[in-house]
Amino acid sequence: MTTAHPARPVFRSALSWVSAHLDAFHPDHDFVSDHSLRVKPFIELVFVLNPFLRRGLHRTEPEFARLVAFCARTFDSYDFAAFAQQDPAGLIVFALRDEFDALCGRPPRDRLLERFRQTGLPELVRVSRTPYRAMDLAYSVARAGLHFDPRSLLPDLPRTVLGAARPLPHCTDSDLYSVTHTLFYLADLGEADLAACWPDRSGLRALLRGALGLTLREGNADLSGELLMCLAFLGDTDSRAVRYAWTRLAALQLPCGAVPAPSYRAARDDSAGSEAGHYRFTQCYHTTLVMLGAAMPTLVDAPVNLEAAS
Repeated sequence: MTTAHPARPVFRSALSWVSAHLDAFHPDHDFVSDHSLRVKPFIELVFVLNPFLRRGLHRTEPEFARLVAFCARTFDSYDFAAFAQQDPAGLIVFALRDEFDALCGRPPRDRLLERFRQTGLPELVRVSRTPYRAMDLAYSVARAGLHFDPRSLLPDLPRTVLGAARPLPHCTDSDLYSVTHTLFYLADLGEADLAACWPDRSGLRALLRGALGLTLREGNADLSGELLMCLAFLGDTDSRAVRYAWTRLAALQLPCGAVPAPSYRAARDDSAGSEAGHYRFTQCYHTTLVMLGAAMPTLVDAPVNLEAAS
């Protein structure tokens, strides 16, 4: 893991905060048990964790081993099937779970994802979602088998903000989230060459850098982190602009290691010392996870070859 980079202290502090507050990611925890969150923090945790597992960090980094143990216990104990029956889009959790199990060498479970596939439910859910959210589901379902070809998503690309080539001055924050998430899947979170799906690397780099400047000026650590991750897919991890962006994110990080969302207000924070209260957790967990994902392509070596290692 790279040591001399301004992303590293942000990453380490964020990882320590997540590790210290794992209980709050459980769907039954008081912080998230209301209907608006419930399984969302846990799903996001596994989504961010799986790419680190592809790189084998749970075998060498104790804090990642701790995250793996927590996720395994939660998958074993919580009734995610009941949740998916209430919200069919929630079947993404089975895709993430199946990839998690395969990456950890755990035996297959209940074949729920395969049964959902046979019903055609993934396709019904896909057509009901916005284009980049449709990519989200398709990506996770394909990734459950450990093999994924980003070109399979190209039919949906023209309907996205990125595919429609919307000019940056016309983009809202929601549009920029669409851009970053589209690139997450086209790049297979850094494991595929973007050129196969998006040949204009220089134009894309200019768009992402321009957007990064805007989001940093607004103090939006969430979008800034996602844009940094996308720049890393283009090999832009050590430029002056990127290093400066990480120093700005470090300035936004709370002393406890959490990174607040744009909606965070310090006056409402109910935390006691380093222990997060309800408000801090719900306002910070997502952006703090984003810091882990954003730092990964910069700090962590390429994925391990699972087939060669077996």
